[in-house]
Amino acid sequence: MTTAPATAAAGSAPHLREDLLTPRFYTTEIGKAARTDLDPQRASFEAMLQEMETDYNRDHFDRRAGLGRLSSLSETEQTAYESYLVRSCVSEFSGFLLFKELSRQLQRAQRPELSRLFSLMARDEARHAGFLNRALVAEGIEIDLPAMGGKRPITWFPLNWVLYSVYLSEKIGYWRYILIDRHLKLHPENSFAPLFDFFEPWCQDENRHGDIFNMLIRCWPGLNSGWHGRLLSRFFLWSVFLTHSLTVCERGDFYQLLGLDPNQFDAEVMRQTNRTARRAFPVVFDLEESAFLALRDRLVTTFRELRQARNRPLRRLVLQGRFATLLLRQFCQPMVATGSAPA
Repeated sequence: MTTAPATAAAGSAPHLREDLLTPRFYTTEIGKAARTDLDPQRASFEAMLQEMETDYNRDHFDRRAGLGRLSSLSETEQTAYESYLVRSCVSEFSGFLLFKELSRQLQRAQRPELSRLFSLMARDEARHAGFLNRALVAEGIEIDLPAMGGKRPITWFPLNWVLYSVYLSEKIGYWRYILIDRHLKLHPENSFAPLFDFFEPWCQDENRHGDIFNMLIRCWPGLNSGWHGRLLSRFFLWSVFLTHSLTVCERGDFYQLLGLDPNQFDAEVMRQTNRTARRAFPVVFDLEESAFLALRDRLVTTFRELRQARNRPLRRLVLQGRFATLLLRQFCQPMVATGSAPA
């Protein structure tokens, strides 16, 4: 999981928990992925492969750039910043593991063009993880990423789950980075670390990866049409938005450190991601005319109360029932048709 130095660092940084430092490794139906018919999307595929080969960010991740903090932070603020770095670093490294394994398996399945595309996406994710790891080293925290890659649990997902979830995770990552970048350009006094200067070009990698997964979804026409497409759209938009809300609103210290209101930031990221998903999904949530965001607020409040009631079994039971009801209500909120159809 971690080297001895990382364990020692964790002792002085309690937020570096064992579960936080263990990325999940996702695998999928490799045989089915190898049967992806690229012909209907051949022009898009070739254009995206060429763009990835061009590697616009080749010189962006400067290994000589200083990534330490520019100003002193309180202990609470330091914890918030370092926790953000750890979660982001592990998330990027987990993406690298997934793409690298898909590339290897697709090469074995004699799909070299698909293998190459995933290899190039793995390259991007490795750069992101390495850059974030350097920012952690500047904080005196060392994580042995290769060691984590050798000791990882494997979670199997169907191919359609991987395509939908990775598409959304890349697009929501794009909007998270670009909105932070735009905010800090308007409020440079809150840009306390040089790392943030790299967010604008960095997020273009996330955007490109999302476009690639949109193309892959379109290679399987049944995935974004009919009742199947509507159900997948509802489930993955809802689950990704829920995860984002609980992460941002429940652990809002980092965003407050940047001068952002966590609730407003979360809502704007969801709005923009929902709008972007119109290009890929047959339906998206009606965030403006429904109770989706109001239910978000109640879910976050209930989640906080659940964490505070760990030693009160009866109270927890009541809160768990409320939380489940709110989840179901939010999941069933109205959606609107987008007109997106397989090309």
